[in-house]
Order: sequence, then C-alpha cells, then structure tokens
Amino acid sequence: MAMTEQVPLQVFIYLGIILFSLVDFIKTEDVPYTLLNEPSNFNPVISFDGHYINKRQAPSPSTTSPGTTSGPGTQSTQSTSTLSTIDIKDQGSHKYYTSKVVLSDKYWDELNDLPAQHASLTNGHRIAVTVGLTFGFPFYGHTVKKVTIATGGFLYMSPFLHSWLTATQYIAPLMANFDTTIGNGSDILYKDYTDRFVVEWRDVYLQDQNHTNPFSFQTTLHKNGSIVFGYRQVPLDVTEIITANHPVKIGVSDAFYVDATVNVEKNETEYKYSELEGITRRTIYEYHRVEVNLTLIEENTVVLLEPLLTCNVASNCETCIQQNANFECKWCSAISRCSDGIDWHRQEWLKAGCTSLISSGKGSCSEMQRQKNTQQAVGGIIGIVLVLLILIVAIVGWFVYAYRNPTSASGMWLMEHRPSVMKQKIANMKFWKRTTETGDKYKIESSASEA
Repeated sequence: MAMTEQVPLQVFIYLGIILFSLVDFIKTEDVPYTLLNEPSNFNPVISFDGHYINKRQAPSPSTTSPGTTSGPGTQSTQSTSTLSTIDIKDQGSHKYYTSKVVLSDKYWDELNDLPAQHASLTNGHRIAVTVGLTFGFPFYGHTVKKVTIATGGFLYMSPFLHSWLTATQYIAPLMANFDTTIGNGSDILYKDYTDRFVVEWRDVYLQDQNHTNPFSFQTTLHKNGSIVFGYRQVPLDVTEIITANHPVKIGVSDAFYVDATVNVEKNETEYKYSELEGITRRTIYEYHRVEVNLTLIEENTVVLLEPLLTCNVASNCETCIQQNANFECKWCSAISRCSDGIDWHRQEWLKAGCTSLISSGKGSCSEMQRQKNTQQAVGGIIGIVLVLLILIVAIVGWFVYAYRNPTSASGMWLMEHRPSVMKQKIANMKFWKRTTETGDKYKIESSASEA
C-alpha cells in the first residue's frame, strides 16, 4: 500500500522536472528582425544548436592605475586616462581579441559632414539594412565586405542573412530594444571614411523604457580589424535595461554553419511547409563570444577591441604552421587553406579530411609538398595511360568499322593501303645511280601510280 501511495507523487515530481526542462528549452533570448533589402540568399530555414558551445563568463574587472593606452587605427597617438583595463573575453581565452575599457571622448566621430541615412532605420523598430563597405573588414579573420545595420544597436556581420540577427555573428556596442519611431530626433547615421566605417545610434529611445532621456553611441570598424565602441549619452544604467522583449548585449560574436538535408513531413495543419520537403537546413554554431561587463558602461566610456592573429589569414603552409601559439594552425593542401578547424568554413574543412593534418614540426610543409608532387606525378601517369588506352580503342574501333564497311571513305582508304598494295608499290619503285658535277646522287622513280 505504501508503494502505491508513493507512485503518484514520483510521477508528479518527474512531470514537474520535464515541464521545467521544456520551458527552459523553449525559452530564447533572440528576437526576429525584418531585413528591408532582403537578398536572394536569404534563408529563414535555420536552427541554432550549440548556441553556447563554449562556456562564457566575464571575469571580475581589475582596476589599474591611470596610464596611457594606444587606440586602434588612425587614433593610435591619442592619450586617454584609463578607467580600467580588463579581460572581457572568455576566461583563460586570448585567441581572437584583446579588450580594454577606457574613459575618453577622443574616439568619437562627429558625423555632421553629410553622413548616410536610411529612412526605415531612422523611423523603425527591429529593422535591419545591409550596406557595402569600401574596404574589406577583417572579422575573426574573415574578410567582410558588407554589414547589416540594425535599429537594435548592433551590426550583423555574416553574409548569410536570416531573421534571428541577435543570436550570434554581431558587433554590438549596445544591443537593446531601441525604437527609432519614438522621438523626433532619433537617427541612425553611418559614414564610410575608406579607412574606417562609423555607425551612430543618435538620440534613440528604448521601447520599453522611453521615459528616460535618449541614448547616443557609436561603433567604428577600422580597416585593420580594430573595433571601437563609444558612448556619449547613457541615461540609464545598462544593467537596468529590460530584457523581456529583446536581448541586451555588448561585445562581438562569431559562428560557423553546418548544412544538412532534412525531410519535412507533410500534414494538413502545416501544409504551408510541405514544399520544404527534402530541403537543406543550416545549423548555426556559435564558437566564440566577447562579452563586455555591462556595469562598466557609462557616458564617455570607450571599449577598444584589438584583433589577434588567426590561422585563416595565412595564405601558405609555412606561414600557417608558424602562427602564434593562440591556435593549433594546420595547412590543408586539399583546399589550400590554413585553419584550426573552427571558422566559417568548418564544414568544408571536415569534408576535405583536414582534421588529421600535421600542424607543426620542421619539414612538415616540404613533406606535404613532396606528397602533393608525388600525387600529381601519379595522376599524370594515370592520365597518360588513360589517353593511350582511349587512342588504342579508337584505332581498333576505326579498323573494325572500315573493314565492315568497305564502301565508306574509311573502307576505301583501308583497301588502298592494305599490306599487299603497299608491298606492290614498294616493288615498283626504281633506284639508279648517276654522276653529276657535285658528285654521286641517288634518284628514286616510282611507277606505283601506274599500278
């Protein structure tokens, strides 16, 4: 009897755990955006697995004594007073960026000289627009030629566009639920200086907390890969921004993709998806994120992100295996690419069998080159043999055709040049010797044409 009374209680406990897990599973911090200039490669059929593939935790800030820091790009000679110098990356990880938070107003670009505007960005909510750059911006070692500007205070950096831009692959000076339809002076401005690209969210209001004064902040992308976040107006403690309807993030993030064919089952209740049966679904895996401590952000604060050397910028084997110690770089000759296996081209890297390659050691590249040369030589020999076999087969086929079709042009030619005829022509040739002023000469006269 005691056992039967305990069973319902255990069932309720298990059901509670399952429901709690389910609620936690379906909970997401990401929200969809509308892309106004939606390109042909737009693909809403995606999923996010391994969204937190690496555990990320921002370490506690360590305040340092005032000093001088070097800014990125063209502003490297400016002097600033240090608010704090902290590591705002994954704990123990210094692979992709070095980061500093400083107090300065020297990094702000005044966009009063005819900056570009987009009407929908200046008067919209959860809107994003893609614009081109005049230079290639290195982002996690990848060259980016276009960026997607979002009203929510961030840039989306991947050429693969979808609705869930807040999830990963962003540069976010202050990602939040900004709505530029609130307030007459709200603007999103951008300007390309050919050596840097500046985007400013000017006098923008939070949709959920529009009782405060507006925010004004910038992000600057320098040609050398440096990233600057600048804050002019921060009327509310960033940690107090509501996250119920939009994530709040400051930092950068990147991801790789894995494509797989999936079958979508047809049914009457979801008939609109029936045409997607057998489609290719892209899964996005975030592999790194820089998270800035939100408590450090205030007016005149500047976040400086400096890129570190990554494997995928190397263009040859020698440079690849001599990269710095941050990565275990490998050169894959099959696809002529250097990588540690974690970047935008991860699926191609795995497909080419590049994971088991030599990553270091003297003579590694020369050995790989010798193997490549040997493979090329073997391939050349095989090609020659194949050509000869094809030629022999063609000749034999022609002879068979000519023999079986004596009235054809090939058959007539074969009859005129059969061995018995050729022997007779040679026998009818006459040879004689004559003497001339220049000496003895031999002359050949043939009467084969008379035969």
